[in-house]
Amino acid sequence: MKTILRWLSILPALLILLLIFNFSAQDGPTSGSLSFKVSYTIIFLANRLFSFHLSKTELFSRAEAIQLIVRKLAHMTEYFALALSIYLPLRVWLPYKGVSVSGKHFFIRLILPTFLLSVLFAATDEFHQSFVPGRCGTPVDVLVDSIGIVTACILLTVYNRCIRKRRNLRNSYAK
Repeated sequence: MKTILRWLSILPALLILLLIFNFSAQDGPTSGSLSFKVSYTIIFLANRLFSFHLSKTELFSRAEAIQLIVRKLAHMTEYFALALSIYLPLRVWLPYKGVSVSGKHFFIRLILPTFLLSVLFAATDEFHQSFVPGRCGTPVDVLVDSIGIVTACILLTVYNRCIRKRRNLRNSYAK
């Protein structure tokens, strides 16, 4: 059973990698249409929720205005999730002693590989996009993706530090 669970730890990363690859494989008009639909839905719901009484033209105009922000937030979110899902199998497969090991060991053993693998995929994904009609791969998007990756790595580091402190505190009371 333990072996099956170890192998299943890879599944979330594979699914997110496939999802990102699928989004990147969409041609320019399809990708733009999807992000516009999401932007329009956000504006439409805000209009309904806060009773802005926007006309159809104003809804479209505001959706176009936030479309770039929505696209970049989607990039960050995808790569945030990717980093978390890459961390999981690394945590399961790489030997790590947990609380008895310093934060530096945790960083080198788990966080650094998570960061590097995620950024490597972001760079190869942008390279892939350069071959898709109507799309272009840009270093700026790799930086945007990296914001999501760094955020996930910081969150994992803070969580690990909190767990280590809690266990150390418990161990000191037990003595």
